[in-house]
Amino acid sequence: MLGLLAPTDPAWVDAVEGDLDRMLRDHAHCELKAAQSALSLVARFAGEHPELVAPLVALAHEETEHFDQVHGHIRARGGTMSLPDSDLYVASLRKAASKDHGDLPVLLDRLLVSALVEARSCERFKLLSERLKDASLREFYKDLMASEARHFRLFARLAEERFGEHETRARLAILAEREADLAGSLPLGPTVHG
Repeated sequence: MLGLLAPTDPAWVDAVEGDLDRMLRDHAHCELKAAQSALSLVARFAGEHPELVAPLVALAHEETEHFDQVHGHIRARGGTMSLPDSDLYVASLRKAASKDHGDLPVLLDRLLVSALVEARSCERFKLLSERLKDASLREFYKDLMASEARHFRLFARLAEERFGEHETRARLAILAEREADLAGSLPLGPTVHG
């Protein structure tokens, strides 16, 4: 799915069901971090690449709306937000990408890491849309799954427009292998990427 080389073990949904409130809090923080990441790309690269501004600001806005929706589900369940945990998956994926920096454009890897994070979220939201016991959450994650797929395509398209289809796809293949190793090595827990 969307360039991923290893599927999530469906048992992950059992871990989510075991602590759905924790997963929702983690998901809320993931949406905020995604908005911040998009704006960080704008802050760092808009001077050289002003064409990034409009799509990434729109993406940050959409991610903020998703946060609000997830927060609504948390409140409806009687929960509250907590301090965010670090996202070991995203941090490890960024580190794996940086192993061979040098002549590689930093923007290319930032876009492709973001694309892979969105792809993994999409794949996991698909599992939630199919397997969660709560029907309203199944429908919610079905809608979000489509958004995550669009976000993957956005980051991949932005990379291809700046660096060419061949270079982008070659680099994405390398990073997808690293992502598959990473995703398979992390314990299954009640977090979006855990």
